[in-house]
Amino acid sequence: MKRALYVLSFLAFVFSSPLALNAGEDKNVKIGTKGSDAKAEKILATFEIQTFKVSKDGMVSWTSKNESGSLPYIVEQFIFDKWVTVAKINGVGSPTPNSYSVPVILNSGENKFRVKQKGYDKMSKFSDAISYYSKKEAVTYSVKNKNQLLEFSSDTYFIVYNPYGAIVKQGYGNSLNISEYAKGYYCLVYDNKLGGFEKKKVFFKNSFCPIVATPIHVSKKKR
Repeated sequence: MKRALYVLSFLAFVFSSPLALNAGEDKNVKIGTKGSDAKAEKILATFEIQTFKVSKDGMVSWTSKNESGSLPYIVEQFIFDKWVTVAKINGVGSPTPNSYSVPVILNSGENKFRVKQKGYDKMSKFSDAISYYSKKEAVTYSVKNKNQLLEFSSDTYFIVYNPYGAIVKQGYGNSLNISEYAKGYYCLVYDNKLGGFEKKKVFFKNSFCPIVATPIHVSKKKR
């Protein structure tokens, strides 16, 4: 009798214990998925480039195969001394050949491009770089509007560094508002070239008659 009571007590303990969950109640196990949901997220960059070209009107086009899933393609352009992201487009994700095209802004002279994808493992896969020589007219620039506007002769990718070497602005365009910049000399990367400009102090810059402060050493040279 005592043994029967012991067995019944033991069984009651087992089935009332939080360790004895039904299979469907286990929060760490999904019945029937066999990890398929997790595998769907684990896409690797496996593309292979078949063709890669640049047109004179600024279209980068390529055909790739062996994509193991839909990952974004990142188009990079080599500007001055580093690779810069200039466009993105989602990959189809199929192993059959897929074609892509994105517009870019060409620099005068040599241009280099490549594409890359990054998989779930954070590893980037790169294509070989392709070069294209553009015969477009070289971009020029000047400081206008009483030292408050930097103007380019045509659209270009630019990077502005302050006197301490930190990037204060980068982007595409044909002009840049520099009215709020502190006075000093700024380095400028544009059209895949290096230049610079001096930002002078401007009094009454928000009025109809802004006045540009001329440095003392400049005024002495003019006398």
